Amino acid sequence: MARLPKIVKGDLVSLRRGKEKGKTGVVKAVYPKAGTATVAGLNVVKRHTKPGQAGSKTSGILEKEAHIPLCALMVIDLKSKLPTRVRRTRRADGATVRIAVRSGEELPASAKAGT
Repeated sequence: MARLPKIVKGDLVSLRRGKEKGKTGVVKAVYPKAGTATVAGLNVVKRHTKPGQAGSKTSGILEKEAHIPLCALMVIDLKSKLPTRVRRTRRADGATVRIAVRSGEELPASAKAGT
């Protein structure tokens, strides 16, 4: 069974390594079994595609975001605007919440819900 990822769809994240180190973007999708995520505007690759049989598939040189390992991403703390680790804790009512280690603030279920 895959571990529950600490990064969720909609989080604002920073890239920790690679050619685009330090850039930020919003998580589009998370793949827990593979341990990867896609981030808008990061790790953009070009795919050369042929037209489909019915012609419905677009052809040419297409740009799309490739997967990035979750260990290469850090969540941006909404309060301090700096990368932070994420901790999961249980509230008194039994709900599990994500906490930004840097500021101690509770992270929303997704970053878009907080803005």
